[in-house]
Amino acid sequence: MAGPSMAKKPVQQTLSVERQQQFSYYWYAAKQAITEERYADALVLLEFCQQINPNDGTTLNMLGIIYDALGQKDRALDFFRRAYEADPRDQWLHYSNALLNQQTEDSQRQAQAVMERSHKINPKDENLLEQLRRIYVAEREWKKCLKIQDEIDAIKGYDVYSAFNRSHAYSMMRKPKKALAEIDKYLEEDATNINFLLYRLDILERHNMSVEERYKTYEQILSYTSNMSVLNNYAWLLATRGGDLRKAEMMSMKTIQEEPNNPVFLDTYAWILHLQGKDDLALFYLQKALWNATAETKSEIETHIKMINRNK
Repeated sequence: MAGPSMAKKPVQQTLSVERQQQFSYYWYAAKQAITEERYADALVLLEFCQQINPNDGTTLNMLGIIYDALGQKDRALDFFRRAYEADPRDQWLHYSNALLNQQTEDSQRQAQAVMERSHKINPKDENLLEQLRRIYVAEREWKKCLKIQDEIDAIKGYDVYSAFNRSHAYSMMRKPKKALAEIDKYLEEDATNINFLLYRLDILERHNMSVEERYKTYEQILSYTSNMSVLNNYAWLLATRGGDLRKAEMMSMKTIQEEPNNPVFLDTYAWILHLQGKDDLALFYLQKALWNATAETKSEIETHIKMINRNK
């Protein structure tokens, strides 16, 4: 089993040529031993490295990796901390992950501070930027998420992940119009992206925005796919939000023709019939839905049956 990946060993500029060669020999031999899970051998080799250069960050980090693999978490954390203090530019990852794994508020704050300090030293580290963005998402610091996304885009360029991350941040900030603007900006480049169209729909529904916009988005989605679940959801929206009941019925009928035993589709079709005053036929389809119901769908179907029977 291969061990964890480690950074390329930097040249030891402060050592003599002979000491550099000795250090490199022991360091790479230790790295190979870790890959082969020969941890006792690796520890001996790294002791030689420390004798030559006691403050080398990569050596300290490797010692942390070994003790972490051996289950000595506190000792591993100490070595990761020392590695980070020796080289905050490159040795932030294991230290911040070890802090995050403690799952306390204090350790979360420490991990964030570690990454933010390293980011100031090395603002172009793509992995660090992405890790920071995830931290800010977890902490719901949406303005910081957007700022970090700007930095990521400056390095990698604008793409689907940029658009999604931005729209998600704006949605969580309760700025749905800006969230939609980010989605629509991306759809100008990739108009057939079904996932993005579905996400657009999700934002419209989550923020209870224009029903007409929802209709429009459903039409866009259905122009690119014949997904029956999408068609069913559109029929339900039309029927329950004052839309064209006849159109809703025709769409819903298509779903049960495709999947005649789907309890969700049968329930939708039955409810549309009920809204048109066709209660006997609605109850017929609701009973069929009940026969095919799962534990998750049974309760709503039974509620619809009771509501129709109560009004008869």
